[in-house]
Amino acid sequence: MGSPMQSAGKMKRNQSSVVGHSGFDSECFLALSRLLRKGSREFEFFLSGTSMGPTLPAGSWIRVRLAADGEFMVGQVLTYVAKDRVLAHRLVRSVKSGNQEYLITRGDATACCDLPVVASSVIGIVTEYCAAGSWQPVGPPRARWFGFAWTAWAISAAVGGLVRRNPGIAAWTARRIIRIHRLLMRLAGFATRHVARWSWARTRVQRPS
Repeated sequence: MGSPMQSAGKMKRNQSSVVGHSGFDSECFLALSRLLRKGSREFEFFLSGTSMGPTLPAGSWIRVRLAADGEFMVGQVLTYVAKDRVLAHRLVRSVKSGNQEYLITRGDATACCDLPVVASSVIGIVTEYCAAGSWQPVGPPRARWFGFAWTAWAISAAVGGLVRRNPGIAAWTARRIIRIHRLLMRLAGFATRHVARWSWARTRVQRPS
């Protein structure tokens, strides 16, 4: 078992991150993970973010089993390098573009898939998580209502189809979808707060003196 690694720097709350420092060197981390494969096969990370909730609660520890390319299956939760951080999201599609294999992942709590990544970016498979002092196996995603499930499938299918033609265009499209989704979520939150304030004010006006 490798030594636990604390997360550092500012985390993005909408993504379940295990590392999130602006000076994070992805190449060095991948090189380290390859060295670890020669010795210990598992190590632990502290998880920050809510995008995998409630499957992997924010603030829990996750146990990662190092894995080689080709060992990944749809439905597994993977840790992989994404720019300046490491994410823990579920694999929803595996797509070939030329001789390169690309993986499409998604947090269980969001309908938007992530930007496609090459399989060599994956560090390992999340096998267990520790919350409230006890280790538990990683289960399947929670069942969601039909509209959520259909939207999540449609987005990942569209991005996966674009990967086969042009991975760059697929990444550009996925990035735009994520931005639009965040904007819609902010607008929905604003509308909800506005309605709640209006209802509260109306109740006070109608309340008898």
